[in-house]
Formats: sequence, structure tokens, C-alpha cells
Amino acid sequence: MALAPLALPQMASAEHRTIAAQLGTAASGAASDASGAAPGVFALDIRGAEARALSLTLWYPAEPGPESDFAGNAVFRGTRAIPGAAPHLAAPDSRFPVVLISHGGLRSAADSGAWLAAGLARAGYLAVEVNAPRTADARAALDEIWRRPQDMSRALDHLLRHPEWAGRIDPDQIFAVGFALGGTAALTLAGMGPDAEGYLQSCENAGQGNPDCGWLAAQGVSPEQTDAAALDADRHDPRFRAAIAIAPEYLPVLDVSNGIDAPALVVSLGPDIPSGAARLPDGVAQMTLPQAGPTDGFALCTEAGPQILARDGGNPALCGASSEARADAHRVILAAITAFLQDADAHP
Repeated sequence: MALAPLALPQMASAEHRTIAAQLGTAASGAASDASGAAPGVFALDIRGAEARALSLTLWYPAEPGPESDFAGNAVFRGTRAIPGAAPHLAAPDSRFPVVLISHGGLRSAADSGAWLAAGLARAGYLAVEVNAPRTADARAALDEIWRRPQDMSRALDHLLRHPEWAGRIDPDQIFAVGFALGGTAALTLAGMGPDAEGYLQSCENAGQGNPDCGWLAAQGVSPEQTDAAALDADRHDPRFRAAIAIAPEYLPVLDVSNGIDAPALVVSLGPDIPSGAARLPDGVAQMTLPQAGPTDGFALCTEAGPQILARDGGNPALCGASSEARADAHRVILAAITAFLQDADAHP
């Protein structure tokens, strides 16, 4: 599927087919930024005997109501929202385009993408954070690479059957967005999942895109212990019209042999082209955000956040250079996502 050019500054690069977005320029064209009305927020739980429990956090354009901070803690700021607000639709029979969001990392907290979901809601989308339970141990964490796309498909199944939300969803406008491991899940849904053998050996050979080899080794486990049959299963879900992967993991071991059957965008946080990007099929657009950093997928930190991280043995760099710089990065990430989604919608 040919993609029309994105409405962002372009830099010619035949080798990498890369679009470079300067923060100020791209952010000025965003469909929405951190200003504007607070979105509504609504929680749904999915329980099942054959698959793990999931919690969904829905963010959407809402009627006015009492606001509060949502998904904050001592380190990261909350996001303003209107809990349980009535959805605001342009017309009684109109429906929302839907973006399902998969978080990154093997140990990420629930609702870690609240800032992005809220921004997408202000831009007119029903944004759904798909939160899985924290993994019990490192061995269970190995299976997250195939569980994350499975979670996204299960979440979509649930939404399309839900008595309150199904009638508010446009089934022809369903998209996947993910950070890090969630970005890998988004690409998997679009038809480009991990090569099973490549993932199983991803800690045996350097440069295979696995960021957790040290942690896994310290816990006495290896990717070779992953459920190979589940890993090798086809997780492609044609209901997703396009996929966006922010700093995805495992690019060097993705199976690109069959190409990709939906528009996809890979966004790099920082100026460097990630390992494995050159082998992606032509249907995958690529974008670098040179002034963003690898931790800018996280929320804004509280004033005490860096000190708390340092005190508790964490990495204060998770808070970035400053709140202002992170807010700018958030605006350009949102600009890139909304521009791509609008382009994919205009060119089915």
C-alpha cells in the first residue's frame, strides 16, 4: 500500500526512507496539544478463564464535568481527566475512531501512556490503554512479546461487543500504537511479528534489539525458555487499519519476509537510526525526532521525581532534561501520530 507524504518536514534518505521532524515545526501542526478541554476517562476490566485479566482505560472527547488528576504517582505527574464523563459526539449517530495503545517495558506501570491517550482524545479519538497485569517473574516476562499483541486483539474484541461502547466505535477506523515492546506488538498486529528463532537467540548475539538481556541473565532465564509455539503463532489482526511503533524493540529479528499489509510508522526518539531499521519493508514509513530522547515516552515528572528515583536506586534520567523539554517532546510525538493516522484514514 503506497503512503502519501506526511504533513511534516521531510529529509531525503533513500537508504532509510526517514522523515526527520524538528520539534517546534512539527508540534505547530499537531491536531491537538496539551491545551484544551480535559477528556473523559472510563475503566473496563476483562476477565477470562483461558487468558489473563486485562484492564482497559478509555480516554475520549467528553462533556464538561469535574476534573481530577489521573494515573499520577510520587514520580510522574497525573493527567487531567473527567472520570466517568458522558462522551461528546459530533452528532448523535457519529462514531469515534479508535486507537489501542500498548505500553512499553516488561515492568511498566499501568496507564503509563495516559499523557498520549489524553492527547489523542483531545484530537477526537477514543484512545484505549491496554494494561496487562505485572509479570510475576522474569520467566513470565519472556512471553510478553507474544502476549502484548494478543492482549490488543482481545481488548478490541471486548470493545466491539460492549453494550455501551460498541455503538460508539467506527469499525473502519481502528489503529494500534505502542511504545518499545508495545511498538513491537503494534507491528505484529500489522503483519510483521518477530521471527521465532531470532527472538529465542536474541541474547546470544549482539545487536538483536533485546534491551533486557542483562536483567534476564541476572534472574537466571533466557529468551530460549519462551513458549516457542505461542511465539510462532500468527498474531496479525486485519481489523487494525494502521500501526505506529514508537522506539520499537526487536527490529533486527522481525520477520519481514511477507512485507506488511497495513500502513505502518516507526518513530525513533532521538537522531539515531535504530538497528534493523534499514531492513524494514517499503510499506513502513520511518521518522526520527532528533530533539527527543529515549525516555520521552514517559510522563512528565513531579518536582521530586528525580530525587525519588535516585534515592530508590532508579535512574533520574527517566525524567529527562526538564519538564519543558519533555512537554515539547510529547507535543511532537503526538503531532507525528495524529498526522500519520489522518493520512492513513485519507488514503485507505
